[in-house]
Amino acid sequence: MKKNVLILFFCFLSFIFGGLMTYIYLEYIQQDKGNNDEETILSDKKELDEDKVKTHLSKVDGAKGVYWQRAMDLFWNDIENSEGEYDWSMVDDRLEEFRKLEVYPLVIIKPFANWDQDKCHGEEYIAQYDQKKGGKIKVGKPCNMDDYKNFLKKAVERYDGDGINDMPDLEIPIKYWEIMNEPCMQGGQTGGMGEELKFFVGSSEDYLEILKASYEVIKETDPEAYVVQGGQAGMQDQFTRFWNPIFKNSGCNYFDIANIHSISTDEDREDLYVIKFKYFLKEYNCESKPIWVTELQIGALAEKPENLENFETLLVKSTVFSLSKGADKLFYIDNWMFWDNVKGQRDENIDELLDSSTHKVYLNLIDKLNNFETIEILNEDFEEYEDDNRGAHSNIGQYKFINDSKFVYILWGRESIPSELVGDVIVTDIYGESKVMNISEIVLDDRPVFIELI
Repeated sequence: MKKNVLILFFCFLSFIFGGLMTYIYLEYIQQDKGNNDEETILSDKKELDEDKVKTHLSKVDGAKGVYWQRAMDLFWNDIENSEGEYDWSMVDDRLEEFRKLEVYPLVIIKPFANWDQDKCHGEEYIAQYDQKKGGKIKVGKPCNMDDYKNFLKKAVERYDGDGINDMPDLEIPIKYWEIMNEPCMQGGQTGGMGEELKFFVGSSEDYLEILKASYEVIKETDPEAYVVQGGQAGMQDQFTRFWNPIFKNSGCNYFDIANIHSISTDEDREDLYVIKFKYFLKEYNCESKPIWVTELQIGALAEKPENLENFETLLVKSTVFSLSKGADKLFYIDNWMFWDNVKGQRDENIDELLDSSTHKVYLNLIDKLNNFETIEILNEDFEEYEDDNRGAHSNIGQYKFINDSKFVYILWGRESIPSELVGDVIVTDIYGESKVMNISEIVLDDRPVFIELI
């Protein structure tokens, strides 16, 4: 009898213990993953290819051998249009497109949902977005930061590729998150298409709060992810005034990658602001951060340049010079792909655009430079300008791009050939046209040439 009682007692304890462990799993483990209200779905872990991650130039129109694109704005409002109701289909569809094109996306978080904004912001916060949707959205700091963080946690978890509650059939995970774009642009200025540049309405302190909260959520949810500073629109005083308080208050603790833009780049800013930006980062002990130029625009956005040859030369020089000064990745604004086609006729002319001289310049840059590991500066001479609209102009550039045992020399300026180059070599112009020449035949001028050993 006693034996039967003991057996029943231990069975009861096992039942209680099993129920307790189930409760702990559901309440805490599931909650920690941000999916306590959903069934846990497991799949294979997905990762980015490290060799492709290390490349330096952005993809334009499906170019092969290049992967990076600043490819998508992720609006809170598009995902959670009504409080508590999530629709991921738009982002899922884009990621499926990225899979087909082999795009590694830099995704820009836009922490704005009108149902949240309406709780504390008035009409002065309204900005125009996505005219096809009739999109008006308020762009202030989230009224309820906890609601924003909850949305962001769900987004990171869905697309992080860790195999837990990921998007179905996810192949290319999102590992790089930029926290807003040009938050210093708060209206009163127009862009190259005549649009109002109103991306945020708030103080430096407001942005810092969003940046810090976003960083903490992203790192907690996906420790392998990288956070990118919201694009700094330039080094002009009006922009650095916005960023100074952020960096002064330890803002660089809340991003992994520093981010600068160079719009309407001309010959007086061939470094794409990288030199001034490095001084700025050093002032706040942030000089160890990698630098990405996530908007590189040569000349005007929509107007074809009068001197196309100068434009194409500048495209090459600014790419090489900025990389030599410390930029790690460059994201092109491919204005050469829609000059004279801004009224929606671009697709009809795509073959002509892909065969244009400027696109050949871009493809040659991809072929020669995209996979370099280190750069050796052989000789250079450049001028720096104090004017905050200008950066630096290169008079002489002699650089050796090294990838394993392969060397590519890029040379320009009226200077003698580096002494380490002797005999016959392969000389390629900026359009990718190559021929074999003897070093004694080469005369350098202001147009770059690419030289490789035979």
